[in-house]
Amino acid sequence: MILRFKILCECYFQIEKTQKKLEMVDILADTLINAKADEIGKISLLTIGKIYPDFLGIELMLAEKMAIRALALATGMSDKSVTKMLEELGDLGKTAHNLLENKPQSTLLAFTNQKEETEYDVLEIWTKLDSIAQMTGEGSSDKKIRTLSGLISKISPLEARYIIRIVCGQLRLGVASQLLLEALSKAKTGSRENKNLLERANNRCADIGFVAETLYSGGLEEVRKIEVKLFSPIRVMLAQRVSSSNEMLERFNGRCSLEYKYDGLRVQIHKKGTNVKLFSRRPENVTNQFPDVIKFINEAAIEDEFIVEGEIVAFDRIRNKILSFQLVAQRKRKHDIEQKTSEIPVRVYLFDTLFCFDESKLDMDYLERRKLLDEIIRKTDNIQFSHQTIASTADEIESFFHQALEESCEGIMGKSVSEGSKYQAGARGWNWVKYKADYVDKLSDAFDLVILGADYGKGKRAGKFGSFLLGCYNPDENLFQTFTWVATGFSDENLDELHRDLKPLIRDKPKEVHSVVESNVWFDPKVVIEVSGAEITVSQMHTCSRGFLEKETDGLALRFPRFTGKFVSDRPPEQATSSEEIRTIYLNQRNK
Repeated sequence: MILRFKILCECYFQIEKTQKKLEMVDILADTLINAKADEIGKISLLTIGKIYPDFLGIELMLAEKMAIRALALATGMSDKSVTKMLEELGDLGKTAHNLLENKPQSTLLAFTNQKEETEYDVLEIWTKLDSIAQMTGEGSSDKKIRTLSGLISKISPLEARYIIRIVCGQLRLGVASQLLLEALSKAKTGSRENKNLLERANNRCADIGFVAETLYSGGLEEVRKIEVKLFSPIRVMLAQRVSSSNEMLERFNGRCSLEYKYDGLRVQIHKKGTNVKLFSRRPENVTNQFPDVIKFINEAAIEDEFIVEGEIVAFDRIRNKILSFQLVAQRKRKHDIEQKTSEIPVRVYLFDTLFCFDESKLDMDYLERRKLLDEIIRKTDNIQFSHQTIASTADEIESFFHQALEESCEGIMGKSVSEGSKYQAGARGWNWVKYKADYVDKLSDAFDLVILGADYGKGKRAGKFGSFLLGCYNPDENLFQTFTWVATGFSDENLDELHRDLKPLIRDKPKEVHSVVESNVWFDPKVVIEVSGAEITVSQMHTCSRGFLEKETDGLALRFPRFTGKFVSDRPPEQATSSEEIRTIYLNQRNK
């Protein structure tokens, strides 16, 4: 029996009412157990608020104003009335639910003589949303509005609640990929324990819908066979941080590889024939923003098929100098591409091989993967390999570190050269560490933190967000934990930009946020910024690392935080600074 969309929405509604992770998993698993193989992929994507995986770049592209117009048409209300209710409730999904429950007779539904709600199954709803996403060109906005309005007029208030949220990119269930994988594991295998196998597969293809479909059609044996494939990005490996050369040596048993840590845009480059695609660490398809890089890769390639990883940096060829991240970030615009390509030339520094000669290289040791670069692509002026050396003393590390800083890099990466130094897709392990200028013998580390909430400003900042509640990510709990408030370092332009970007993300306090402090407004945890600080202290106000310190109620907080001016647009919130990283820095700080 095909799963009705209304049944899925009833599941979502139950999930919304609980803050307990295990209960959320159970509620979701109890519904997913009834799904069929041909629908579970679509159900999985819808449950994390998507219709396609990020790397395909197919989005619904409905702004909030368009959704308001569609809702007004479907309910016979004015745009102004819908907007007023939205301001009162703070959630367009709840607004849709309320309006349809109290819908007047003179509505589009009555006009079309549609007297009863239509019972749609999940695949029918997905197909309708897909048709909206595929509408492009002149008049497409009006067509999207009319199509959405027609759908809303035929469904129940509860279904409208989640349809509206999905099209606006704000599902607000608190179901991230980790929780969904656990629910899939329980639903299909009867145990949560197989979640790790599903996670391994998802890290290698970044397509949770495909993983779910494979599980339901072929079981765990087929999931084990999911491997790296071209044009399906691998979830990037992340690095821990160290604060000294001695600590780095200790981590790597006295010998490691060193590379420059460039201040650029990390990309995964997939090539087959002349077809080249670039994926960011989110992972999003950024191919169209870098036509010059496509040309550079095709000119330098020795082999026809490979996946390599590298850093795109803005590069001044006259001064032979690497430029700041803010410049290369401008190349990610979807408009004025030719102009930006001319204004901001780039160079690519490659540092790893993930696939070549028709097989994955993730389980190969690091130095072997590095050597493969020479076999598949040649160095040119535009395509370089990251600066690298092998070190076995603290002096060698310090020398290379200062050399990197002199060449406009952030610092260096240390990488294991021992047996078992495989590429840990999607993980933040100790095979790689980062050592930046911010970390050296002082307490002014820079942190990538997620904006969780804000208070309104006063005086000059009245009407805008003036101070921001920031958090780190705890991957074990799949929660964002509060770490500090920040109000300094922002220009007027920064505050205007943040107000514009954050306003559509306002919501009730998210269940994926662990906070004991209150905030004027809460946001979907999606925006990441870089913040520096003076020291990390024990705090009973913040929840970072709570449960890992001497007292159960103790957390960690950042003193004297300051916005560095850097918006970390290439990093998803789940790759923000982790609570474990902060705890490690605090313990090192205390020992000093």
